[in-house]
Amino acid sequence: MKKIIFLFLFSSFFCFSKVFIKEEIEINSEEEEIFLVGDNIKLRGFFKNDVIVLGKDVNGNFKVAGDFLSCCFNQVISAGIEKDLYTVGSKIFFEGKVKDSFTCLARNILIKNSVIEGNLRVIANKIDATNINVSQKSFFYGEKVKISGVFSDVVIHAKEIEIEKGTQIYGDLIYYSPQEVFFQDIELKGKIFYKKPHGEKLLEKIYFFKKIKFFYSFLSLGFMYFLLLIFAPNLFKSTVYTSGRNFIKSFFLGLFLIFIFSSFILLSFIIIIGVPVGLIAISVFLSTLYLSRGFIFIYLARKIFFKFEDKKFIWVVSILTGILIFNLLSLNSTLKIIINLIAIPSGFGALFIDRVKLLKKLREEKFF
Repeated sequence: MKKIIFLFLFSSFFCFSKVFIKEEIEINSEEEEIFLVGDNIKLRGFFKNDVIVLGKDVNGNFKVAGDFLSCCFNQVISAGIEKDLYTVGSKIFFEGKVKDSFTCLARNILIKNSVIEGNLRVIANKIDATNINVSQKSFFYGEKVKISGVFSDVVIHAKEIEIEKGTQIYGDLIYYSPQEVFFQDIELKGKIFYKKPHGEKLLEKIYFFKKIKFFYSFLSLGFMYFLLLIFAPNLFKSTVYTSGRNFIKSFFLGLFLIFIFSSFILLSFIIIIGVPVGLIAISVFLSTLYLSRGFIFIYLARKIFFKFEDKKFIWVVSILTGILIFNLLSLNSTLKIIINLIAIPSGFGALFIDRVKLLKKLREEKFF
């Protein structure tokens, strides 16, 4: 674990001019690019380059000459941002000026007395944009949306929409809501377009979509096991038996290996030269995880047919039965999470154990 932390810190120094990792961080102005990680972060003064913040709470009154990126649970920010602002959090308050675009993903957000010269994009459960001036397009996506101020084109997706009296919209207003809303006492230069939410359009086809999804999941997962059964039958059977007979060992080894491989992939993306390796690794890793989740159910199905001889046809039936059991249980969202948390590590660990056994056997036979 210490080695992984050391590698993370070491690689961070190549990506940012200055890195601060503390529980409590307070910085007053900085000329270089900075990366901050902490529980409580306070920012003051003027920052001449990009600022990236990762933590629990951040607050401050400051100016940034570059981009500002933050990912914190609670944010109270009064700032002037010369370029783009990107923020992710739970509760966010912002007041100030952004000269380029403002992009936010949150649970609740309040933007007050602010000027945004670029685009405004906000996704949150509850959105309150009070007395703001947006020069370009504004996009709001949430459950409850309340806006006031001066806007250009506005697009709103929400169940509850409120546009306060005196709001000026110098472009078109497009809104998606279950019911039409009649906006009064607002100044609108363009037109109002009402559309049904995309979710309701999807609901009209949801029953058919669920059927397609079920059969696709069944066939896509089963297809990979049939390929293994045809081209590597011994390795396939061995992995199935290992996942069941050595379940505890496979499960905990799989958890450990998933953590190690995930950490390696994250580290490869931090270092610029490791990005190509990371992209290849993540595609192989995700494919292996997808393959891993069916082995334990195929083992259970094979136990059902234990009285039958070990023939290829019986294995085909076991694969179909095991995947069918897995997909039927996955119809329940809670069960789906539980069985994936159990099946994926055990299958992943079994795959690793059997590949190691194969390598040892080849070495004993002096294959390489």
